Amino acid sequence: MRLRFRAVLLLAMVGAATMAAAQTRGTTAPVKSPVKKTSTQVTCAEDLGFGVASRRHFCDVVVASVAAQSVSVPIPPHTGGATLMFDLHNRFTVPAGQVEPSQGFMRHTAVVAIIRQTGEVIDRAAVSRDYRTPSDLFDRIAGSGRSGAPKADAPGAPQPVKVTVPAGLSTIGIVGTRLEEWRALSGRGAYDEPGRAIAIVSNVRVEYTPR
Repeated sequence: MRLRFRAVLLLAMVGAATMAAAQTRGTTAPVKSPVKKTSTQVTCAEDLGFGVASRRHFCDVVVASVAAQSVSVPIPPHTGGATLMFDLHNRFTVPAGQVEPSQGFMRHTAVVAIIRQTGEVIDRAAVSRDYRTPSDLFDRIAGSGRSGAPKADAPGAPQPVKVTVPAGLSTIGIVGTRLEEWRALSGRGAYDEPGRAIAIVSNVRVEYTPR
């Protein structure tokens, strides 16, 4: 009886050890997802300043072929691709004084390009909004004069933009391509000459995985 009991006990111990080893082999450490960071660095060739209400930083988007002449966005050292995000606004010039909405009506459609340092286009974005009264604006931009009056140029309602940036880039640009404008008093116009500010950007940020 003792020998049989010992044999049964030995078999039970071997079985328990085998199951423990199998469970150990089947357990894998959880894989951690790469930690992403967000950069808000941006350099504007034409800096408009800060919003009166939102305190956002606003930049003109200029028709250009290189980022340095419009909006330049550095991408910190990273692995893989990155994601560029920003708000694109129409650039409205607010009429001075009281103007009837029917007379002050404007419709702007602005097209911009996201480019490499070489000027090659990565993607495009557009924003189209109407203006009748100051209530159609997203914000006013603080003026620099003693009067404290806001600037005449102001951002319309934002159009969120999200662009996947290819791997290997350290700087990208946001440049203007074309503005189509319709005014109640002067009719339609289209503009694409270099150096012209055709839109406004704010809330620029880059999401990336650091090296």
